[in-house]
Amino acid sequence: MTAPPHGPRPDDYALLLLLGLVFGSTYLFISLGLQTIPPITLAALRAFVGFLALFGLTLAFGHAIPRDLRSWRTFALLGFFGGALPFTLMSFAQQRIDSSLASIIITSMPLFTLALAHAFTDDRASPRKIAGVLIGFGGILLLLGPAALRGQSSSLVGQLLYLGVALSYSVMAILVRRLGGGSGTALSRTACSNAMATLMVVPLAFLLEQPAAVSPSLNSIIGVLGLGLLSSTLGQFLVFRLSATAGPNFASANNYLGPPVGILWGVLLLSEPITWLRIAAMLVIFAGIAFATTRTGTARLATR
Repeated sequence: MTAPPHGPRPDDYALLLLLGLVFGSTYLFISLGLQTIPPITLAALRAFVGFLALFGLTLAFGHAIPRDLRSWRTFALLGFFGGALPFTLMSFAQQRIDSSLASIIITSMPLFTLALAHAFTDDRASPRKIAGVLIGFGGILLLLGPAALRGQSSSLVGQLLYLGVALSYSVMAILVRRLGGGSGTALSRTACSNAMATLMVVPLAFLLEQPAAVSPSLNSIIGVLGLGLLSSTLGQFLVFRLSATAGPNFASANNYLGPPVGILWGVLLLSEPITWLRIAAMLVIFAGIAFATTRTGTARLATR
């Protein structure tokens, strides 16, 4: 998708703030869901609710569902790395770490994407990109270090699982670049990928847990609806809208808005601690991403 000819409009900035609020609330919803719902069952419910909502939107907007086998093979891969695997890892991880810490760790995704793009696509890393990635991973080490030094194995495992989430989403981004997203519109492709994620994780929940025996609390129901309708549906819809009207780079700026929102909800609603170390680590990660993804004045001039 190419960037639009004109810069972002005022309403694009409003939608970007809404997108940051939606994605930044994901970690709160997971914590609420886990209060009375087992982790795989929560991932399955998230995928299923998102599947219903996304397909409803696809049909409401009159978008055709792709029928070719090649597209559905792509949807299966995207559904696994963009849905089934990260949804499950997030649930298990947040049994061990709080939501505000999770919202910081997920910011490592662009760093993994840069590294994987260098290895598996024609987007070769420049010395500047490599330096930015190293800076960003330095911020991640700031987060992992205290838990490792203090022998807090549960916290360390949770943080490593969330790094797995970031890596999984990065693999999905690389697959989209190498394979394309399949036929159909962006909305219909996302709906189909979510359908494949649902087909993967729902049977797993019935195999390893007992979803039918779950008696969710009101908080957990709110968590499931928030994950399925806001994080998986409204969030994706806003990404499509902003990518079309203001360009994908503008839409990706929500990565900088989500973590502060996640921290805010964790502190205000879940009484989670916030430390200067976490703030410092987040800023170091942001600095690495900014350094790796921005071009120097000379480079910008050369591309005009």
